[in-house]
Amino acid sequence: MKKDYFLLIAIITSSLSFGQVNVGDIIITEIMQNPSAVSDANGEYFEVYNTTGAPIDMNGWVIKDLGTNIHTISLSLIVPVNGYAILARNGDFASNGGVTVDYVYSGITLGNSADELLLLDTLGTIIDEVDWDGGSTFPNPAGASMELSTDKYNATDNNTGSNWGVAVSPFGSGDNGTPGSVNDFTLSIVKNQIAGFAMYPNPVNHGKFVITSNNDVKKQVEIYTMIGKQVYRKTVKTNETIDVANLNRGIYLLRVKEDGKVVTRKLIVN
Repeated sequence: MKKDYFLLIAIITSSLSFGQVNVGDIIITEIMQNPSAVSDANGEYFEVYNTTGAPIDMNGWVIKDLGTNIHTISLSLIVPVNGYAILARNGDFASNGGVTVDYVYSGITLGNSADELLLLDTLGTIIDEVDWDGGSTFPNPAGASMELSTDKYNATDNNTGSNWGVAVSPFGSGDNGTPGSVNDFTLSIVKNQIAGFAMYPNPVNHGKFVITSNNDVKKQVEIYTMIGKQVYRKTVKTNETIDVANLNRGIYLLRVKEDGKVVTRKLIVN
């Protein structure tokens, strides 16, 4: 019995990423630096996303800025595969604006204008960094979070201000944001728009969806993860069912080509 128990523990432990990870395995995807429904001390939070195929435990990681703010994560904080975690100054749902928090930090404040957030792993490697500039290139909202475009989920693009937008979905006490879920901001990256293009349902809840357009011609469908790995490629007809039941839950990029025209959309698989 003891042997089986320790074997089970070993299997569970080996499935998590401890110690050294790669740059961009965890990225910052949302920052609420200036809430309006509650005070900054109560409502500041930021969101991280796991871009990898294994859960990552951030226990022992360091949160800091380029000044004196610093905090070491002192508890297990597991970020699931292609999933989110919320870190905040206040973990009380009733007073923090209605945010479900995964970890409460201290010693960190998020500047309303210019500031920085750095995430360092247990070896001191900077895994991600975002330096916002108070409106020069980054948005500078009040009562809404800054959100990374869902087609820029990597550690290079998320430190470019033009890849961030202002959240428009209200939550909790009335501020706008999507803490712990898919951002509602996506850059317009459509070129040579396919006339009458539509896809449904999205989010995909039962592993299948269809695409349509004004032209009844074949379309090349490609699906990519947020870090650019192609996971699907097929030529289909208009209204032909596209089966993605083998894909993990998460956010993807859908690219459709038709007669030299291209359209790109965010695809959510539940």
